[in-house]
Amino acid sequence: MSKPIASIVCSLAIAAGVSSAAAQTLTTLASFDGTNGRNPTAGLILSGNTLYGTTYQGGAANLGTVFSVPLAGGTPTTLTTFNNTNGAYPQAGLTLSGNTLYGTTSNGGANTLGTVFSVPVTGGTLTTLASFNGANGAQPFAGLILSGNTLYGTTRIGGASNVGTVFSVPVTGGTPTTLASFDFTNGAYPYAGLTLSGNTLYGTTFGGGASTVGTVFSVPVTGGTPTTLTSFNDSNGAYPQAGLILSGDTLYGTTVQGGANGTVFSIPVTGGTPTTLATFNGADGAIPVAGLTISGDTLYGTTASGGASGFGTVFSVPVTGGTPTTLATFNNTNGASPQAGLVLLGNTLYGTTYFGGANEAGTVFALVLPSPCGTPDFDGDGDEGTDADIEAFFIVLAGGPCPTGTCASIDFDADGDEGTDADIEAFFRVIAGGPC
Repeated sequence: MSKPIASIVCSLAIAAGVSSAAAQTLTTLASFDGTNGRNPTAGLILSGNTLYGTTYQGGAANLGTVFSVPLAGGTPTTLTTFNNTNGAYPQAGLTLSGNTLYGTTSNGGANTLGTVFSVPVTGGTLTTLASFNGANGAQPFAGLILSGNTLYGTTRIGGASNVGTVFSVPVTGGTPTTLASFDFTNGAYPYAGLTLSGNTLYGTTFGGGASTVGTVFSVPVTGGTPTTLTSFNDSNGAYPQAGLILSGDTLYGTTVQGGANGTVFSIPVTGGTPTTLATFNGADGAIPVAGLTISGDTLYGTTASGGASGFGTVFSVPVTGGTPTTLATFNNTNGASPQAGLVLLGNTLYGTTYFGGANEAGTVFALVLPSPCGTPDFDGDGDEGTDADIEAFFIVLAGGPCPTGTCASIDFDADGDEGTDADIEAFFRVIAGGPC
C-alpha cells in the first residue's frame, strides 16, 4: 500500500526525534516568598528573554513590587518596592517603552488615591508621574496603554459621579486629564484597562448600564461622553472585570458572572448584543477574572477557580465559540487562583497566579501548548509517536506492508486535507523550529 508523502515526512520527524506536538506542560518559573513580592494580580510583559510584572503585596514595606524573571525561570528580581509615598498595592501590569516600564498603583501617592509611575527596566528609583485626587479619578486598578507620548488608563472610582474615569497622562508626568467620567447610566467602576484602535478607546465597566451589571464602552482619545456599545443583562454575562482584545472588527472579553460561572463574549466594535462564545461549568473553570489572548482562531485565558482542584484553569476557546478546552489546572502546588491574562511567545503561554507555589504567595508559570500539528499514530495502534510507529514507518518506506494493516495518511496541520502540499509545508516549518 503506497502512502502519501505527508505520512513519510511526519514519520521522519518522529524518527529524527522531532516531536510534532508538544505536551501541555505547566512549569513553575518562580515562586514568590513575600520578601521579593506576594500575590501578583497582574499579568506579564515580555522583552527579550525577560518577563516583567507587579505584585500586589510583598517587598520591603509589604505594599507591592515591580519584578523581573528570566524566561527560563529563577528567583524574581525586585526592581522596585512601593512605600505608600510613591504608591501602594499595584493591581495592574506594566507597559514598556524603550527602557522604561510604566504602571499604576491602586493606592498611595500624594493623596493616597493611587498613582501613575515609571521605573527603568534595570530597576532603581521609581518616578511618580501623577497622583490622583478624587476629582480626576481614584484607585486605578488597571494598567496603561501608550500612544505617542501619552499614557491612557482608567480609575475605578472618582470623577464627577465618583464611579470612575478614563484619563490620560503625558509620559513625562503631570496632572491627569479626565477624558470621560462615568455616571452609572453609561457604566460604573471600570476595573480594566483600555484597547486603542485608531482614535477610539474601548473598555469595560464592572457595573452600571441598563441592567446595572456592566457595559462595554468607547471614548474618543480626545475625550467626551462614553458611548455604551452594550449593557450586560446577566443572561449574556455580568460584571466584566477584564479589558478587551480587538481582532478585525470584533472585540473579545470575559465576564466574571453570567451563564453558570462566567462567560467569554464577543461584540462588534460598532456595538450591539454580545455573543456568548462560551460559558463555564465549574469543571472546566469558573470566574474568568482576566482578559484574553488571541492567536490565530483561538482565544486563551484563565479562570480564577474551578477545574479539577478548584484552584483555576488555563483554557482555550475558538473565536467562533464552543465548549472551553481545559489546557491546564492549578493544584496550589503549581499555583492557585490566576487573576491575570496570559502572554504568548511561540507556543508557550506565560502568566501569574495570585496564591499557591512554594510559599503560598503566588507564582510565575509557563504552559507549553500542543501544536495543531498532531503527533502521528502511524500504525493506528493508539500509542502516538512511539518506537512502534517509527518501526512501522520504516517498514512501509522500504516497501513492506503496514504491520497493523492500518498505517494512516497524516493530516499534519489538522486542516482536513491529508497528505497534501500544505501538510508537507507545515512539517518543514515545524522541523525547522517554527510554528505549525
